[in-house]
Amino acid sequence: MIVWVNGAFGFGKTTTARLLTNALPDARLFDPEFLGSMLTAFVASPTGDFQDLPLWRHLVVQTVTGLDRHHAGVWIVPMSLLDPAYRAEILGGIRAAGVGVREVVLTLPEDRLRARIDADQVEVGARAWRHDHVARALATFASATDARLIDASAPPEQVADAVAAHVRAETRCRASGHGGRQPG
Repeated sequence: MIVWVNGAFGFGKTTTARLLTNALPDARLFDPEFLGSMLTAFVASPTGDFQDLPLWRHLVVQTVTGLDRHHAGVWIVPMSLLDPAYRAEILGGIRAAGVGVREVVLTLPEDRLRARIDADQVEVGARAWRHDHVARALATFASATDARLIDASAPPEQVADAVAAHVRAETRCRASGHGGRQPG
């Protein structure tokens, strides 16, 4: 199973994902950013964003489905997918391969998100880029109806606990045959 942690840049997706590896049994972290870094060592994206490379999106689908098939367990994948077409291509491709995906979107009001970006001392150089993408991210995720929205205003441990509780509940619901929401 894949737990895709989505949200605006600067939300704390990677921190949440790392904490989830302890909160969910057999959970491991896979960050598609590694594929982007590897790929851009060989080819340049005309836009400067590796997500705009069709090969990156293809590699993400193939890698995630391969990890699920060959290394069973729960794979936590922290990655912002702001372009609805890319999100559909990647998550749809993973699902089409028969892999279960639970997508969660970390949310915050705009003022809180911008304050969090400004307070980040780890990736100071990314602040301007993150700020430039806030409006697009908020618009994208406001219309997401097939993902679970998780309030990220709590401390990271509590956010991870909320995501883990959602994943466990969704897994129980599906295992009992009650269906529930579309995979998200």
